[in-house]
Amino acid sequence: MEIVQAEQKDLPYIITHYKKGLEELGAENIKDSLILNKVVSGFHLAPCFLLKIDGIIRGIAGLTVVHSSHSGDAMLSEYMFYVEPEYRSLKHLSALVNACKDFADEHNFLLRFEFVNQVDIRIRERLFKMHNFQIKSVIGEYDGRR
Repeated sequence: MEIVQAEQKDLPYIITHYKKGLEELGAENIKDSLILNKVVSGFHLAPCFLLKIDGIIRGIAGLTVVHSSHSGDAMLSEYMFYVEPEYRSLKHLSALVNACKDFADEHNFLLRFEFVNQVDIRIRERLFKMHNFQIKSVIGEYDGRR
């Protein structure tokens, strides 16, 4: 296993993994043009880290720059963390998180993750605590369309 920073040649793989992540979240109807814009703009603002296993990309941690709604500070945030299901483990996810933290430390950025997911939120809370993140908010979503 290795974590590397993506290069421009990796964009098709990043887009593929981004789409897979959206599908798992039930957002598979997003237009390809919006997906391309999100990935390319994120790529130019901040790094995307790749999880490679036996030389094959099995996961991504795509970062972008956002601004805090409370302070206005620029910070790094993910637009997508995705690891192929058969490669999901705390070890692989932690390696991606550590790469993001190292970049934030090196460039003096705040780092914020939301980790939208369909699993037990306590698992994500444990990951945050394990990596010394402060839990700052809880986001609820209500779908009145149903």
